[in-house]
Amino acid sequence: MTDDALKAYILQHPPVVYEAKRSKKHDDPLFCLANLHALYIAKNRFHGSERVRVTLVEAPPSQQTDAFALLFALSADACHALSPKEAGHYLVAVWKALASAQPTSLIDVSERFSNKTAFCDAFNLDRRLY
Repeated sequence: MTDDALKAYILQHPPVVYEAKRSKKHDDPLFCLANLHALYIAKNRFHGSERVRVTLVEAPPSQQTDAFALLFALSADACHALSPKEAGHYLVAVWKALASAQPTSLIDVSERFSNKTAFCDAFNLDRRLY
């Protein structure tokens, strides 16, 4: 794809980042929570001097970073209308990870994500398969 096409993609799906405290391990004060693909494209295709638009969000509590990243992934994949027949195992795996790590966050995506039966019904999945 051309640089212009990739820039248009990144503009539509900017990396979602939060500002973290600097440490000896990390010089970069921004950590990406969502739209990692856009960040990967930007880092590998464009020069360090080029800027990329990002969405800056409040830093999650450190023990909930993984849950926030999974929440972003689940909501994005649900909205991008992945075929449940092809992505059912993936969607249920993300739902299970969030249900165990941060169950109240599922309601922030949809009231239908509160339990496995309702979640499977929302995607027209056979809950017995998962």
